[in-house]
Amino acid sequence: MPLPLIITGMHRSGTSLTAAFIQALGVNLGDNLFRGDRFNAKGYFEDLDFLEFQRRVLQDCCPPGASGWPDWGWTEGETCDRAQFATYTQKAQNLIASRQQNPSLWGWKDPRTTLMLEFWHQLLPEARYLLVYRDPWDVADSIMRLHAPIFCQHPHYPVKAWHYYNRHLLEFYRQHPQQCILFNINAFIQEPKQLVELLAAKLGVKLASNWQPEQFAGIYEPKLLRSLPSHHPLIHLMKTTSPQCLTLLQELDAAADIPRQEMPETSTAPVSLEGLPVMLHYQSLSPWEQLQATAAQAAAEKQQLQAEIDSLHQEIACIKASKYWRLAQAVSQIKQLLPSPPSVDPPQPPLKRGGNVPQLKENSQ
Repeated sequence: MPLPLIITGMHRSGTSLTAAFIQALGVNLGDNLFRGDRFNAKGYFEDLDFLEFQRRVLQDCCPPGASGWPDWGWTEGETCDRAQFATYTQKAQNLIASRQQNPSLWGWKDPRTTLMLEFWHQLLPEARYLLVYRDPWDVADSIMRLHAPIFCQHPHYPVKAWHYYNRHLLEFYRQHPQQCILFNINAFIQEPKQLVELLAAKLGVKLASNWQPEQFAGIYEPKLLRSLPSHHPLIHLMKTTSPQCLTLLQELDAAADIPRQEMPETSTAPVSLEGLPVMLHYQSLSPWEQLQATAAQAAAEKQQLQAEIDSLHQEIACIKASKYWRLAQAVSQIKQLLPSPPSVDPPQPPLKRGGNVPQLKENSQ
């Protein structure tokens, strides 16, 4: 039975290009693939059954209402509960069984698999993996150019999601290095033959088709996977505001089978004039996030107070509906109808025996 070849990595990191390349070499990635659109004209090469399954699992395992992008399994609190994955084991086994009926080398591609690698490894212990990573600024730029409302409203989401995904990617690679090829997408583009050689030498994958350089020329379009120039303000901004991403990128390069050809510069040269608006925008995100948190807390407190007010109103309504309340109201009305009792002068104290009687003064004429 052929071993599956699984392709994954952070969204917008070149996994579709990798999948197109692998499919051209004879790997069966499925018959019902997610079609291309204006964001990925050549197609996503994602088996819809695996895509919808993993999307459902990740959404279900994220807390309801959590801020972030649960469709990718990422929340700001990184609260996706991977312990719940086990409840979906039977459905995953059914998916695997439906694909293993095909005797050819098979696999799938989906960025969401990054967060479910250990889950799949338990079900397919002999599987092989292609783990793709890309520079965080290029990923952030690609995501922002999608103009999705969620990322336009929260432009810091792509950076945080990149760190979350690639942290899981590197962790899995370190645990199972002999079953994985970890590579930088830009380095792969420069020399695709390296990946072909590693598939055979490291993973023992026997491809149905021989590698021909012209195959890659028909697959790769530079405009669909562009890289920012080294002087772009977003690069400097990310080095300044998100040093953890730069550190993780260096760790990926150090571990990778096909690393970046150049390590990122760590100098902090002054930002160019045209880059200042971008820098100021991102620097304003921190206080804006604090204001958002304060507003959310105030809204929660308001909701709690409103609930208490509603509860008091219900209690008052219950009291007014009771027979004792009606009786008290009736007594009050009867009291209002009854005439007021006549006023009575208070009794005068009696004169003491032998006491002096006050003399009345005569009016002078």
